[in-house]
Amino acid sequence: MAKIALVTGASSGLGQAISQALGGVGYQLILTSRTNTSDQKIITADLSSLLSINRLIDSVKKQIKKLDVIVNVAGIWHGKNEVYAGKNLTEFSEKTVIDTMTVGAVAPLLLCYHLLPLMPPKSHIINISGTFESGAKGWLPYFVSKRAIEDLTIGLAQDMAEKQIQVNGISPSDMATQAYKKFFPQFYNDGINPNLVAREVVKLVSTFDPKLSGKIFVMKKGQKSFTAFHY
Repeated sequence: MAKIALVTGASSGLGQAISQALGGVGYQLILTSRTNTSDQKIITADLSSLLSINRLIDSVKKQIKKLDVIVNVAGIWHGKNEVYAGKNLTEFSEKTVIDTMTVGAVAPLLLCYHLLPLMPPKSHIINISGTFESGAKGWLPYFVSKRAIEDLTIGLAQDMAEKQIQVNGISPSDMATQAYKKFFPQFYNDGINPNLVAREVVKLVSTFDPKLSGKIFVMKKGQKSFTAFHY
């Protein structure tokens, strides 16, 4: 029987790359995104809405009785025509702050809370964070949401040790996605290929190693991944 993976933020960029990589090694996929701009079958869910999050959870529970992998990719760092960077905290709208935290931290926590009972021993949860070499200035809502998901990774790994569920984070620096190219074309060539991060996800879920649970893997272009926390 094929293993099943749930991937959020799956319609583009890193989420799409991870979905394709997991599908390529035989996973049955449950994909979700706020919008669907791809040809993949995706459950449309706005993870900034608690109602939408709960509808997604109900939909997943109706479809499956077992879940082997959760990959929390979805995050908010830009809108349709605006990047949420280069501002002090008080210059962001309240909606942007709340939506960023809900998508980046609350939604992953609720997905784990409701779907962990479906996960058998030797399952995996992968949380996508990010690196902030220049600190939080200008990105504070996004920064806080990503640091929260790293705390979730470490705490959940401790909580799930007896249940044999491996929890890891991947913290990539800027990635060469189409969204990044749109807002930061001058840095696009310096970004990591999303497929490399997707391969790291596949590598982590391919075996169960309790000694790795709780570790966060930092990925930077041209470097071998290394473990760090709040790097």
